[in-house]
Amino acid sequence: MNKTSVAKKIDILPHHLPIIGICGFSGAGKTTLIEAILPELLAEGLRVAVVKHDSRNIRMDTPGKDSYRFYEAGADVFLLGKEETNRIHGDQGSSFIGRLKRLSLRYDLVLVEGHGKSPVPKLWLLSEGELAPPIDVKDICGIFSRNNRKKQVLDAVLAWLKQAWKKTKVWGCVLIGGQSRRMGTPKHLLQRSDGNTWLEHAVGVLTPYTQQVVLSGPGHIPEQLSDMERLTDIPGIGGPLSGILSACRWQPHVSWIVLACDMPDVTGDAVKWLLDQRTVGTWGIVPVDQKNRRQPLLAYYDCRSASLFEQISDSGSLQIGEISSRSKIDTPHIPESLAGSWRNVNTPKELDDSKP
Repeated sequence: MNKTSVAKKIDILPHHLPIIGICGFSGAGKTTLIEAILPELLAEGLRVAVVKHDSRNIRMDTPGKDSYRFYEAGADVFLLGKEETNRIHGDQGSSFIGRLKRLSLRYDLVLVEGHGKSPVPKLWLLSEGELAPPIDVKDICGIFSRNNRKKQVLDAVLAWLKQAWKKTKVWGCVLIGGQSRRMGTPKHLLQRSDGNTWLEHAVGVLTPYTQQVVLSGPGHIPEQLSDMERLTDIPGIGGPLSGILSACRWQPHVSWIVLACDMPDVTGDAVKWLLDQRTVGTWGIVPVDQKNRRQPLLAYYDCRSASLFEQISDSGSLQIGEISSRSKIDTPHIPESLAGSWRNVNTPKELDDSKP
């Protein structure tokens, strides 16, 4: 009989996460440099966390200490290592990387003040007299001497962050959980003039611009879409908020193009325009139509926007539109040439009026 063994799961840091180390030996000037570049990063509109890896002799409230200086410079500070100040019941088994992953869902950038063994991409700061990093230090993205390195490191962090941000997966989510009471029949099953259902059209529009499309909600679907991934609504949460939260919780490190099924005229150009509005530090794109109405149901949501949706849900609200007033959400105006993509149809009269 062949014996089978279970390989130990290795926790690896995905390269698209916004986590980078400022590393070097003691005395390399890591703290001073991070403190110097933090105001510049915050001025870019970034929400920044600083993690001290393997901290010792921790006193977060003492002026002059590293963690105090980072906090005063505007970053949130986390001390992860042998002498952590944040001890959580039931979290003892979490790895250093696992905790970094969770932080990456709340911050645009996580800077790790670390050393040669810190398991993150590294910008290495040379100490006085040091000509090169040790040969056993892995995953170095840049090496910097002591001379005039503030701007060099800042530029390297921003360039690296932009590339990491571009690697985040973007998936499509079609919401089909509505009751369609005013229409009197499931809207996603209505047919367009080309013979496709509204749902088939929505999936077809999203597919070229996303890495995967899923359906969220309990609605019946056509046989030809039966192999698609389907998400169930979250108990106790109604409306579109349930569908969006379901997607965010299912794939927390994925960004989403969300599309309600009652927008039968959506085009690929509209989806491309949404994606073109993305910038580093923006957690969502909720466009504004010609009547100054915000349109959260054909919108882009960065993976970090999940925390904002959770806040709305925790408040007891079911109004998905509240997301557009939160910080980190951009609200650009829809170009007139694309306005038709955001037309939603709710009643038989609206459907008749839309026919040529």
